Amino acid sequence: MPPTLSPGQIQTFLAFARDLAREAGQVTLKYFRTRLDVETKADDSPVTVADRETERLIRRRIEARFPDHGILGEEFGETRPGAEFRWIIDPIDGTKSFIHGVPLYTVLLALEWAGDARVGVIHNPPLDETVAAGAGLGCTLNGAPCRVSACDRLNQARVQCTDYAELMRLRPKFCAGLLAQARLGRTWGDAYGYLLVATGRADVMLDPVMSLWDSACLKPIIQEAGGRFTDLDGHPTIHNPSALATNGCLHDAVLALATRDR
Repeated sequence: MPPTLSPGQIQTFLAFARDLAREAGQVTLKYFRTRLDVETKADDSPVTVADRETERLIRRRIEARFPDHGILGEEFGETRPGAEFRWIIDPIDGTKSFIHGVPLYTVLLALEWAGDARVGVIHNPPLDETVAAGAGLGCTLNGAPCRVSACDRLNQARVQCTDYAELMRLRPKFCAGLLAQARLGRTWGDAYGYLLVATGRADVMLDPVMSLWDSACLKPIIQEAGGRFTDLDGHPTIHNPSALATNGCLHDAVLALATRDR
């Protein structure tokens, strides 16, 4: 295994992932705001034919282009465990938004190499927004460079969480302290909230419960946009079940609140 990936390699993977996420988004739009049967999975999360059809398309495209790569997807599990490269897929992040006709769901793609995500894409099909990043290549919104905000005071910050009720249940002191200090607390949630941080339209986004397919694409995106990504205990990893993304300036202040309520 080579010690690093070249910029050319990363650019090739990034271009593929960006195009594939947009193609997958077209599949979701066929079903968006239509009558859908909704099933409940074992973890009590919803799933539809749109989730499954979208992931099947993504898997077919990866298999055709990179047949020796591993794949981990929310709906169909893992193929080729132990492969040098692993694509991590969430075909529809924010399925609850999707099934209720709310245009804030996204398609997520990441490429993991040597235990870390090196490429990440968040594509929002209804609003036609695509944030994409590769390690060392910066972050873009629809092809133009984007950056996190410069806000450095929590009392001026726009703070987001997918579900504040869940945060209050799991970390009540943290939730109360954060909302007491932040200027705004909003729930433009799921990966769309992290897209807003990467593009400077929000300052903090967090979730107390995450899966790998939720988190994998976020780390390269937030870091390449100039921000900071960790779990709620401050570990800079995609492999722990929580997430905190900030513009960097506010990260330590949020972590200080979070670590008082472990």
